[in-house]
Amino acid sequence: MSGVDRLLFPTPSESTVSVERALVDQVCPSCGSSDVRRYPVANFIGPRMVTKCQDCFEHLSIDVPTLDDHWPPWRSATIDWPASRNG
Repeated sequence: MSGVDRLLFPTPSESTVSVERALVDQVCPSCGSSDVRRYPVANFIGPRMVTKCQDCFEHLSIDVPTLDDHWPPWRSATIDWPASRNG
């Protein structure tokens, strides 16, 4: 997906908006459940990707999103461009 694709997204046609919670190959250390999923969240410290147990809601990790995560959808198209001394 190119930077321009990240900037162009249509108005949702559904009445609710949701994100895919991708199943990961991990076991929750708190309750032993294998229903552990990774998905994007809006956090007070900025956009993050969370890996969380869906049974007991234990956080296994909270990470800064990579370019492959495409989160948030409104992030700058030039985020992965090298910085210059000119600003």
